[in-house]
Amino acid sequence: MEQDRSTVVERASAGQGAAVALRQAARPGSHIPLQRGLDPVTGPIRVPAMEPAGGPIRSTSPRTRPGRGRHRRAERRRAEVTLTLIVLGALSWIVVTWPFRGDQAVYALIGRQILHGQALYTDIWDIKQPGVFLWYGLADLTGLGEIGTRALDVVAAFAFGACVHVLLRGRLTTPWVRRMLTALATAVLLLAAGPGDFGQLEMLCLVPATGAFALVAAEPRRAPTWRRIVLAGLCVGVVGVFKLLLAGVVGLALLVYLVLHLGGRRRFAAVPVVVAAALVPVGLTLAWLATQGAFGAALHVWLVEALEMGSAPGSRDPARVLEGLGRYVLWMFPVVVLAAWQAATAWRRRDPLDLAMGAFVLLDVLAIATQFAWWYQWYFVSAPLVVLALRRLDVLAPRLWGRWAVLLAALCLPMLAHAASWALPTVLDGGGFTAASRDRIDERVAGYDTIRTELAAAGVRAGGSLYVVGDPLYNMLAGAPLVVRFDGWTYDLMTDGQWREVATEVGAVEPAVVMVDADAREWVADRGQDLQQVLARDYVRYRTSAEGTWYRLR
Repeated sequence: MEQDRSTVVERASAGQGAAVALRQAARPGSHIPLQRGLDPVTGPIRVPAMEPAGGPIRSTSPRTRPGRGRHRRAERRRAEVTLTLIVLGALSWIVVTWPFRGDQAVYALIGRQILHGQALYTDIWDIKQPGVFLWYGLADLTGLGEIGTRALDVVAAFAFGACVHVLLRGRLTTPWVRRMLTALATAVLLLAAGPGDFGQLEMLCLVPATGAFALVAAEPRRAPTWRRIVLAGLCVGVVGVFKLLLAGVVGLALLVYLVLHLGGRRRFAAVPVVVAAALVPVGLTLAWLATQGAFGAALHVWLVEALEMGSAPGSRDPARVLEGLGRYVLWMFPVVVLAAWQAATAWRRRDPLDLAMGAFVLLDVLAIATQFAWWYQWYFVSAPLVVLALRRLDVLAPRLWGRWAVLLAALCLPMLAHAASWALPTVLDGGGFTAASRDRIDERVAGYDTIRTELAAAGVRAGGSLYVVGDPLYNMLAGAPLVVRFDGWTYDLMTDGQWREVATEVGAVEPAVVMVDADAREWVADRGQDLQQVLARDYVRYRTSAEGTWYRLR
């Protein structure tokens, strides 16, 4: 027995990993069950089995139970999806409960009248391109009113998230960031935008703008096909149907990417292809306007009146520019910081997508500087900023613990505070689940009850003839169409010639009731002398309140 033990000890020493067996074999009087092994020098040997005195070892390592690890990962995924759906669902419902404000009201009124046969720019006027009015007109066809239109705003936000997912899924390495792309991009819009932002054409154009890049840049290691380049150009043209200036921003940024990404002659051939494709939707829109006899009026509004209004007094107020920029940066603070971080290294890395996104940002800032610089116009720059921010988040994801996680959470506080400023009052108002709750939300967000009370006090009949110099919500809530070509909502940007035209049209159409909004009183006094003469000649002032001054036709 001792000789057997010595043999076992010698051969186990020549083998690999038998330290425990050696110690057990050295104990006098021990009876050790032997297992067959392979000595690298002498061939087959018997090595003591490593079994403790208490019995065989039962391993609980996950490696021996692969099903348990998969089950835990599946549970985490289900919890992740459930939490995401709850958060996005709650944010989406809050957006659906929001009423229209003045801009959305005039879009809806003009869109409805266009679908009922009136011609844009000749029968009814606005400085914008037709896209936003057609969007609201189509939403009106659903028969769901404001709720249906707001639901389409939510659909547009999710479509933007889907485009970002397609664009970036092949460029990110962190699994959870790649899984959450759609949710993160959508949540940014739902958290940062308010009632006056959703439904603006800058928000609606995010989908075709991001879709153009998703078509050509989704596969970074492959050149896009000509078919995809043409489709991307068509997306740029769709943006042009909403706003020509924004189409120029997207188109130039897209060309920056194609020139940097493509090789040889293709980079130069892509330029005319994109331009030609982008002209198709705009050309079709002009052809439609031509069938209504509004071709010349459309070109005059787009190319002449837009420039004239841009040069009107107060059209580029520096205070408004700074206010809009400050609000946007504050509400999008984590996105702005991460995007700036990513863009700072784009030139060194020579990344075509990041450089194109940087060009997108710069071009849009320049475009805003040439416009009226309302705060909601900044939301179009969300497309490149979200793309850049998510790429930087992918880089930081492996380090998102400890102080990095705390820092990112701190960056999100302004955005979350802004979202809470709208979400919490909505919850306190009842969440919009009942008619009484929605009425409270309508009054808090847009003053619907105040406007209805004022309409009743002024004796305005539903569907009556009403012209308002000011908030078009009065027309919408009264069910009164726009009867004068100029809607009266852009009173602070109209040129002197447009003020004279308003006076001429009011005198010709003779609306039964004219209301001058309290916010528009000073503008009428300063620049609407011709309109004042028409009101003094043809109308009688019969009511003055904190909301405005009312005139009735003699």
